[in-house]
This record gives sequence, C-alpha cells and structure tokens, in this order.
Amino acid sequence: MTRARAPVVLKFGGASLEDPAQVGRDVAAVRADGTPVVVVASARQGVTDLLSGALAHPRSVGAHRAALLDQLRRRHPGLPVDARRLFDRVRRLLSEIESVCHYDAPLADRLLSQGERLSVHWLAARLRSDGIPAAPVEADHLGLITDNTYGASLILIDRSQSAVRRGLARRFARGEVPIVTGYFGRSLEGRVATLGRGGSDYAASAIGALIGASRVELVKRHVAVLSADPNEVPDARPIPELSYEEAEELAQFGARVLHPLTIEPARAHSVILRVRSLDDPSVVTTIAPARTGRRNRALTLLRPLRLVRLRVPGGRQRPGIVAEVSHRLSAAGVNLVQLYTSSALLCLLFEPGQVVAAIRALAPVTREAAAMVEGPYPVTLVIAIGDGILDDLDRIPSSALAGAEGFSATPRALSVAVPERRGPEVLRELHRALVTEVIP
Repeated sequence: MTRARAPVVLKFGGASLEDPAQVGRDVAAVRADGTPVVVVASARQGVTDLLSGALAHPRSVGAHRAALLDQLRRRHPGLPVDARRLFDRVRRLLSEIESVCHYDAPLADRLLSQGERLSVHWLAARLRSDGIPAAPVEADHLGLITDNTYGASLILIDRSQSAVRRGLARRFARGEVPIVTGYFGRSLEGRVATLGRGGSDYAASAIGALIGASRVELVKRHVAVLSADPNEVPDARPIPELSYEEAEELAQFGARVLHPLTIEPARAHSVILRVRSLDDPSVVTTIAPARTGRRNRALTLLRPLRLVRLRVPGGRQRPGIVAEVSHRLSAAGVNLVQLYTSSALLCLLFEPGQVVAAIRALAPVTREAAAMVEGPYPVTLVIAIGDGILDDLDRIPSSALAGAEGFSATPRALSVAVPERRGPEVLRELHRALVTEVIP
C-alpha cells in the first residue's frame, strides 16, 4: 500500500461480534500508532444458519418469510436507513427461491451473502457511534474475484489484487477503517460466490496477502488452537506457534478452527497469521514460517468415514491400477479421503455419503481386474501433525495400532484408520504419548 506502515487485518467471527464494544477497543488499539486497519466480518451468530434453513426448505419459505425477516431485524438493531434496503433484497431473494423448481447454486450464494452484508453495515454503524471512522465495504463490489465454484469458491489473487488494493487505499487515504464482508466474492461470471463455511478466515487471509498486511489476526470466541479437541482430550493445551505447513495440515484434516484454504495466501505472501481468543487475550497461536528447534504436536479426528477394501489379484503385476482407481473416482466426483496400499490390497476411505457412488465408479475395475470389494466398514481417521513427526514413530504405543485398518506417515503427519468406536480412545493414547509425556 502507499502508507508508510503496513496495514493490519482483523477478522471477527460471528460469536466475536456479540461484543461490538470489544471489537472497537481492538481496532482502536491497533490504530493508536497510525497503523491502517481493515476489519473483515462474518455474519452475526446464527444468521447463516437461518438463511441456510430457508434454502433447505424452499417450499415453506412463504410461511416463514415474515418470521425470518423479523429475526434478521432483531439481530441488526440500529441498522442505518440506507442499509435497510438489504431486508427488501432478502425478501425478494426468498420469493425467488420459493418459485424456483430446482436448486440454484448462484441464487443460494446470493441469499447466503446477505448475512455478511447486514453484518458490516451494522458493525460500521456501531463503531462510528464509538468514534471510529468505519465504512462498510462489500467484497464483491471491492473486486475480490473468485472462480465459478459456487458454494466453495477459490479466491483468484492475481485477478483481485489491483481492484482490492486500489479500493482499500482510497479508504485509508480518507482516514477510514474499512469493514469488509468475509465469506464471499464475485465470480468470473460476475455473480456472488461464497467460499464455504468458515470462509471469512480465508477471505481475511487473502485480503491480507493482497494489501501486504504485516499480519492478519483471526479473532475467535470460545475457540483456540489446541493440541487436541478438549471435548475428547481434557488435558489438551494451547499451541503458541505453528508453521504454515503444520497449520495447513491441521485444517485439511478436519480441525474446525481454520478454513482449509486460509493458510495458502498468507504463506505465498509471507503474511503472519495470529489466531486469538477474544475471551482470553493470552491464548494466541502465531502461524508463520517454520523455525528449527521447535516441536509442535497436534492431534485430530476425521469422522465418520467408511473404508472399502479392494483386493486385486496380481496386485503390483498390474501397473496403473492405483491411477485407474483414482481416475474413475475423480470422474464420478467422489473424494478419496485416504488410500492405503499393499501388494494386493487397496484400502480406500470415503465420506459415508459417497460410498455408493464410489462402488459404482469402481465397478469396471472390479470386473476387468477380477477384484473383490469388501465393506464398507465404519472407521475413524486419527491424525497426529507436526514438523519432524517421523522422529516420534518409536513413541507410538502398540495398543494404539491394535486392530488398525491402515497406517501412513509423512514428514509432517501420521494417520491411523481404526474402527469407528476406537477413535477417541486412540486419540487420547497418541496425545498422551506425543504431547503429555513429552511436554509435562
């Protein structure tokens, strides 16, 4: 940016917005030395679920339209007069959804984006009342460009950079604090495109990369980056620092603290990420380039999953069998969560809802290769993550692997597929071996 100081991006989730006065204090603290601030805001808590409910039951929208709009008004008190047009827009979108005979992904994204639009207008008004020169900014109008994958879009950094930098620089030049919508952008087709649940983290990271921010702070309430889910492992502990790669593995393997795509823009542009607890300011996880001599271990569960065994006569004597399996699953739109192989056995892990499609897609393979399909079996994937984790292989207790359906190891992640009922037990065993007994 053209300012001497690099900007800071503060992202507030829906739960964090329940205390707008604290949001104002955080913004004021960063601005105190003249640092430009961009706020990225999610929808207020419960609003996206409310709008998603209308999409799930389009035929009953008419009966519940008035109640839904009333709830939106109550969640956004004091909305400026010029922003109340958003309620009319929601009403029109609900009518359109009720009249459409099939699911329309771009139309759904238009409705879902209204939560963030209402949120930034509401929050900007609250901050202005506290003396902060806040200005609402809607990301699609700002020029945040995505691909055309509605419901789970990717932000196109190169296509977005010029417009986003120019638009926010104008706000900074006027001394304003832009309050930008998270969760969505504008597709290449010129339509609203959402980034998937949790996508405001991803949007904040991308905006930080686009404007050369010194850091992006993801402010969350009742959430912290811990060594495991405290509901499963009561002695889980905060992790003060993660490398970009460790954080990306953790997000990709199902930890709900971060959107899976949040890390990539920050890593590509060397932007520091900080995940901060609103309830306890001392609980902070910094995500930055890897440093030697640091030891982090984080564990998570990926469930529910289904395991399908494919027994292939001849096994390794049939070159290309793994590639053919992967190709057929991809062509059928089936996501392969994990693959374990031996000489004659392929163990494939899927989400439960994709098992039938997977078996159908593999039918030609089973016929041509005379392969036998076994399963599906309910399993849980237990994952341990950390740079240099291969050094910990000798710490894994044999009891954790008893009855395992598969095991894999990379320099940054160990995963073991176990019968579904054993998932939490194995998680606690591995946490004890890799975290508690190493760092008392």
